[in-house]
Amino acid sequence: MKNFLQRCGLGILILACTVGAARAQPRFPPLDFADDLAALGTLAVARGTPVMLVFTRPDCPFCRRAKKDHLEPLRVSENYGAKIIIREIAAADHRLALRDFDGDLTTHGEFARKHAVRKVPTVMVVDAHGRLLAEPLIGLITPDFYNLYLERAIDEGRLRLRSRAAQ
Repeated sequence: MKNFLQRCGLGILILACTVGAARAQPRFPPLDFADDLAALGTLAVARGTPVMLVFTRPDCPFCRRAKKDHLEPLRVSENYGAKIIIREIAAADHRLALRDFDGDLTTHGEFARKHAVRKVPTVMVVDAHGRLLAEPLIGLITPDFYNLYLERAIDEGRLRLRSRAAQ
């Protein structure tokens, strides 16, 4: 009986540590859904930053993983949080209203269709007018290196934005 109680006590201790470790993982705020890209473009010009559009679908496990493991932490990171404005586009939602970069009313789904988004997650780094600044990232490309791909796209976008401003 004593061994049983010791084993149960050890099991409870392990369970408590596991639950505590799970709670200790940082939780980041979810990405904001885009609603007015024209206003976002104005903000991007004022800040001198590109915009990152993240096209997702709610039923996509790769989208959830990309957001949770890479994009949400990136948005608040010291290295990249202030260098980019990130907004999510619900690629399959044809009811969610959106004002595009030209100020025209559309929906998230129609905006995704117009930009030929067929696979999710798709990440596009664009300027204040919605023009691509870097090659889009399509799919959750090699999760171990996904942060590197995101950072490279942001850096490329910032560089092209600066070179356009210098001209």
